[in-house]
Amino acid sequence: EHLHSGIDIRTQGSVGHNIRAAADGFISRIMVSPVGFGKAIYIDHPDGYTTVYGHLQGFAPEIASYVKQEQYRQESFSIDLLPAQNQFLVKKGQIIGQSGNSGSSGGPHLHFEVRKTNGQIPLNPLHFGFQVKDFTRPQIQRLWIYPLGTGSSVNGSASPVAFELAGWGTSYRLKNNDTLKIAGKIYFGLEAFDKQSDAENKNGIYAMTVFVDSAEVFSLRMDSFAFDETRYMLGMIDYAYFVKTKRRVMQTRKLPNNRLKVYETLKDQGVFNFPSGKISKLEIKVSDFFDNESVLTFYTMGEPTVPAPAEALLQGTIGKRVFSWNKENHFEDSGLKLEIPAGALYDTIHFRFNIKPRELFSYSSVYQVHQRFTPLQKFCDLSIKPGNFPEIVRDKLLIAGIDPDTKKLISYGGEWKGDYLSTKIRNFGSYTIVADTLKPLIIPVNIQNGKSLEGQTTIRISIKDELSGIGTYRATMNGHWILMEWDPKINLLVYEIDELTQKGKNQFRLQVEDSRGNMAVYSAELFR
Repeated sequence: EHLHSGIDIRTQGSVGHNIRAAADGFISRIMVSPVGFGKAIYIDHPDGYTTVYGHLQGFAPEIASYVKQEQYRQESFSIDLLPAQNQFLVKKGQIIGQSGNSGSSGGPHLHFEVRKTNGQIPLNPLHFGFQVKDFTRPQIQRLWIYPLGTGSSVNGSASPVAFELAGWGTSYRLKNNDTLKIAGKIYFGLEAFDKQSDAENKNGIYAMTVFVDSAEVFSLRMDSFAFDETRYMLGMIDYAYFVKTKRRVMQTRKLPNNRLKVYETLKDQGVFNFPSGKISKLEIKVSDFFDNESVLTFYTMGEPTVPAPAEALLQGTIGKRVFSWNKENHFEDSGLKLEIPAGALYDTIHFRFNIKPRELFSYSSVYQVHQRFTPLQKFCDLSIKPGNFPEIVRDKLLIAGIDPDTKKLISYGGEWKGDYLSTKIRNFGSYTIVADTLKPLIIPVNIQNGKSLEGQTTIRISIKDELSGIGTYRATMNGHWILMEWDPKINLLVYEIDELTQKGKNQFRLQVEDSRGNMAVYSAELFR
């Protein structure tokens, strides 16, 4: 749910390929995390740029030794290191690590970024001369038109309409229409993607321009953005459609709280109004970095708006509160409090709220907090007052979201503030209070009590927690902390057997605690 800050370089579905420094410089940061970029290296270069290499499998020997030493010193797998400038000097082409699938990666690849060192602002890496084979034009899949406001419509519909397209190459047209009938204010959306030659990855488009009767009225270009802007992507796409389908429709309308700086031409905030009786020629051009482009051409006929009856204007707003995007909004009702800070909403909304009876597994009512198709930019404070509960479960209570499709509970944690449990949310939806009283599950994969480790290089153990999630884990061998790398994607802990596992008898112990203090312990006597 954010803009992608670099390019993903495929590694033929495998890990372990050598990764080399893009230019001379020094390693300024090394990160290891079970999520995000996983194992990552940051190199600062003399020209004021920083390159980032993410989802690595491992580091070059000297770097790996330093990282492992610090992990043992801090007794933590997750680590964030800032080496001295002269500690790891690198030359262009020097091997710094191996490609992998660590962190939140969805498959083996290298995530590569170029940033301005000052401010860590991501830049388009293709501006720096990287050789990418690309003779493939972007593909336009569908045109969307969104009526905006009372009396607006497209072909008589006041709801958004998607139009199938025909054509290929540089020229696209509407499949079943020639001229669209437009009344009132509307804005456009485009479903499109780009591929590079000999690659199957579907990328977002680099640039988009809209012409009305040959006059440029809208354009954007994806060259640079700040990290604090990246989530504003949710205000650029059709968020409801994205939630339903995971497909992105790029919209021309710039919402009031969309602060992305990618727009170059923006007449009337990307909203269009075609005079009644006038036929206009529309061209929407999309292009990639290498100037491969595709153009959709169609026509519109302006029609008069038909004002809605007064009762229709009121329908849907009765009993709903208006929450402004640029003001703080406070809501309280029947054991629930919600604080929405200024700038959390992308646009002003009519806030919806509903209460449903508590479920058998819950300790509060089920609260429908607005609706999941409205995006949030900032975190909001949500507090819920539980009903009667046994004191023994007080520290096990948490606020949970309920997935509307699977009904699965999603933990949002929570801390006590008086009689309320309070947490932060960045999604609207259904929330309730439940208790997590179950300890995590520890499943040995390749060891058992009394086993000989002869011929074995690793110890592998699966750990899972079904609700509040893994909080902490600690593994020891003969009482000494050992490094177990955690991959939450596959629920796996891995220890590379080293000198802390001695000849003869060893005592292994693993303690896992979830985010509600439920603890599980596994121990085994192992022989080497």
